[in-house]
Amino acid sequence: MKLQLSHIAIACPQIAQVAEKLKILSLSITEMHEVPTEKVKAAMLPVEVSEHFRLELLEPTQTDSPISKFLSKRPQGGIHHVSFEVTHIEKWQTLLTQCGFEILPPGIRKAARGNALFIHPKSMGGVLVELEEINS
Repeated sequence: MKLQLSHIAIACPQIAQVAEKLKILSLSITEMHEVPTEKVKAAMLPVEVSEHFRLELLEPTQTDSPISKFLSKRPQGGIHHVSFEVTHIEKWQTLLTQCGFEILPPGIRKAARGNALFIHPKSMGGVLVELEEINS
């Protein structure tokens, strides 16, 4: 049997506001419907999956780690961030900054598989988003 990722659900007070921000990341709603049994409206935005896609488990190695802070609020853990693979990460940083997105300091940084930058959850409907440029 094979396990395949279906989707990542993001709760938001207004889909339209978050969808506008996601357009800057080249993500657009392709379908929207209501789910009466759950009393929600659902919008679907297809995402291409990188050949490098993995689930990432994060464990803090020091008490001042961002993951330590996250776990102090959520001791059982939980989804920490959503990551998208990109190329030309410097251009993404420029675009996002020009569009008013808050980038977490220090901006572009060394990451597990290359370079990354993180978009503050305030700019993305409460979800921490990572853009990752993977070194080949």
